Amino acid sequence: MITIRKFFYLCLFSFSYLVSNGQVNVSVNLNVKHSVGDISSFDRSKFIVIHANSTENEWGGDNFTPDLKDHFLNGYDVYLGRDTGGITWNLNQIQEDPTRTGYANPSEIASRGLTTRNNFASNTNIHQYENRKNAVVAAQLHPFWTGESQKATAQGWKLESPKATGEYMGRYFNEFHGGNGQKKPAFVEVINEPAYEALGGKLDYTNSIQEIADFHVEVADAIRAQDPSLKIGGYTTAFPDFEVGDFQRWNNRWKLFMDVAGDKMDFWSIHLYDFGSIRNGQKELRSGSNVEATFDMMEHYSQLSFNEVKPFVISEYGAQTHDYNNEAWSSYRDWLHVKASNSQLMSFLERPEAIASAINFVIVKAEWGFNSNKNIPYPSRLMRKANEPASYTGEWVYTDMAKFFELWKNVNGTRVDSTTDDLDIQVDAYVDGNKGYVILNNLNFEATTINLNVFDEDYKSVSSVVKKHLTLSGSDTTVLNEETFTSAISSVELGAESTIILEYTFDSAIVIDKTSEEKKYYATTYLKPISANQPNTFNISNIVKGAYGEAVLRIGVGREHGKSLHPSVKINGQTINVPTDWRGYDQAERERFFGVLEIPVSFDVLQANNTVEVEFSDAGGHISSVSMQVFNFSDNIREIDPELFPSNNYKIKTTSETCSNSENGIIEINTELIQNYKAQISSSNYNNVFEFTNNLTVNNLSSGEYTITITIPEFPDYEVNFTLEITEPEALSVASKVDKTAKKISLKLSGSTIYHINLNGVKSTIYQNEVELPLLEGANNIVVSTDKECQGVFKEAMLLESSILIYPNPASNFLTVIVPQEMINGELLIFNTMGALIKTQQIINSQNLIQIQDVPNGVYLVKAVKENQQPIQLKVLIQ
Repeated sequence: MITIRKFFYLCLFSFSYLVSNGQVNVSVNLNVKHSVGDISSFDRSKFIVIHANSTENEWGGDNFTPDLKDHFLNGYDVYLGRDTGGITWNLNQIQEDPTRTGYANPSEIASRGLTTRNNFASNTNIHQYENRKNAVVAAQLHPFWTGESQKATAQGWKLESPKATGEYMGRYFNEFHGGNGQKKPAFVEVINEPAYEALGGKLDYTNSIQEIADFHVEVADAIRAQDPSLKIGGYTTAFPDFEVGDFQRWNNRWKLFMDVAGDKMDFWSIHLYDFGSIRNGQKELRSGSNVEATFDMMEHYSQLSFNEVKPFVISEYGAQTHDYNNEAWSSYRDWLHVKASNSQLMSFLERPEAIASAINFVIVKAEWGFNSNKNIPYPSRLMRKANEPASYTGEWVYTDMAKFFELWKNVNGTRVDSTTDDLDIQVDAYVDGNKGYVILNNLNFEATTINLNVFDEDYKSVSSVVKKHLTLSGSDTTVLNEETFTSAISSVELGAESTIILEYTFDSAIVIDKTSEEKKYYATTYLKPISANQPNTFNISNIVKGAYGEAVLRIGVGREHGKSLHPSVKINGQTINVPTDWRGYDQAERERFFGVLEIPVSFDVLQANNTVEVEFSDAGGHISSVSMQVFNFSDNIREIDPELFPSNNYKIKTTSETCSNSENGIIEINTELIQNYKAQISSSNYNNVFEFTNNLTVNNLSSGEYTITITIPEFPDYEVNFTLEITEPEALSVASKVDKTAKKISLKLSGSTIYHINLNGVKSTIYQNEVELPLLEGANNIVVSTDKECQGVFKEAMLLESSILIYPNPASNFLTVIVPQEMINGELLIFNTMGALIKTQQIINSQNLIQIQDVPNGVYLVKAVKENQQPIQLKVLIQ
């Protein structure tokens, strides 16, 4: 063991930090299984899924390969996800039941279903792809919708009611699936994006979707009357913008839907899209904190309402490419989709227990969406014509959207522990035998250097590392670069908004012998309005905490831009350090910020039942959700040799005394790595030793210089020292100078960083140490203070004319005489009406206090005199 002795000197005022060197550190514990609930493996059937079915005709045609299904589905290990065409096309062909107006004819459903099943049975070359289905079947809006703006089927008749819709759907699944046909779908969406057009449309937030919710209830009941085994969900919303209208959209849409239809739903269905280029290049991205806040709010309300987090079907995700949709194919347009897909998928992978299916919205060829008027093909396609964009000719070849699937084609195995010290770098990792997969995704708009620390306790040798980097080349070309290394690599350069997957091959299989078990606990309340300087209190109960672990407090926030996103947070009365960063960008071009603040919490602070206080300095918006992510470790997996500590392991913050001798200074220590630390904190009149694992706060400290010595008992040769200072505020000092000609006063200020000035009743706050202010003709009064009463208050009165001012007038006991500055060092003389001199006092300031308790009542003349100055005088009544 190498003995480590490090000494740092920190002069830390008010508050400051020891910070990182700007590079991002990623660590992977290959021998530590990371499970969420009972899920710990990479499920490709959930996450590597295309929006297609094996029965679609578009798999055929003049393709670059003779068997496109085999080349793509088997070659890239992709699963089939969604079908909205068959159920809709058949309804449009079926006649109305002659005995029941508004119902599909059951006998025709049965006969068409039999034909479809027999056709499937005879098409044996597609049977192998049945095991590649985690299928969702969804009804399109028309002709299934029976509410406002209902449309008839192609046969000219309309469904009579939601019950009629549900009956048809249930019969369809019974007759068209099962037996010798396709297997029944894993999930049924009642209807696709009903609020995109109906009840105010996609941007509305004031209209209720009561009719949509009621529709789901009745359709679900009718489907289950035909087949109770099907899993049914909704409401398949296109834009779950909960924060719009300060959460009116949440209340009028998703909350209402859950309240009305939630008991009938087996899953929640949503669509998530980044708008990578809208309104001539603006961005409205969900990737990052917005996706996290969307999930957290739905999870939280689901838990509160149903005592469970019902699973999600994300039946479409990726990007909408508004600025490019009316243009020919381009590699850059595909880039907008694949970079969004990777960022969103990384968020999905963090909650594998809550995601039932995530379907990338990529259509095989989408010739049904070809715009013949503009000669422009549909944007979201797996395949394109070889000569695009010049012409819509040539054989079918892959678009660059296929690179998403090519990037992920080998990833498999058991999820293992991984960490990053920057929320903008998403990281995940898996082990499969002697293979390890490390996924890195960059939410930043610039390239980032990633320092890699990939290890297992057996120190297995690396045979090779294959690096796949999906990025943008130049300004417009999507590329998937591949590079092979014959030994471990220490760092990679990750492109802006890009993804790297590192495939490690080791000389033998990795032994996974430790665990990290993750569970999320939700507060007993949610969605609270934010008032300035008023804490919102949340209770998180029944947390199960082991001997080792870590925790993250997740606070969902929806606020107007410009409002604070840095609250003060206390857990069980202890102040928690709140980072100033969150996942992704600032959301500046969205209606408002809606995201999750992810706050590391020391395991020491966590209890079975916890009180969380969240306080913002300004009013407006809401706290949308509060939850605690708890990771219980089987061992102290964060205990590593200190020689491997990152350079930014220690962040130390001081808070100075608020007033001299108040003894309320604070030292806070936060570490990147969890260890069994000991900190000896000492000064000339203080000496204490503290044990901590991640965070330490020491309160009630007096001003002075402190030495911090940190050791780790398990590593007796390790010691690191810091010297820092807790200061106390100076007294307020103000030097003033009047310029009569310019009618201004200049102030030189010291003792604070913020000053409150009241000049003739006009209040202002400044943050600089010098200021010039205009004066009025006649009397002027100025008062200067700071945020701390103990620093004192400066007061001054002055005249901007050749006269004196006396107050109060009439006076008793004392009077104040204000004279021009040029009279300072002169004398004040008080005469009675007979001309006799009654009192004399030297002028030492512009403002002078004269005691008059011994002066009899009457009228007096107060005169200011000074050599070489014209005398000035004024009468006063003493009573």
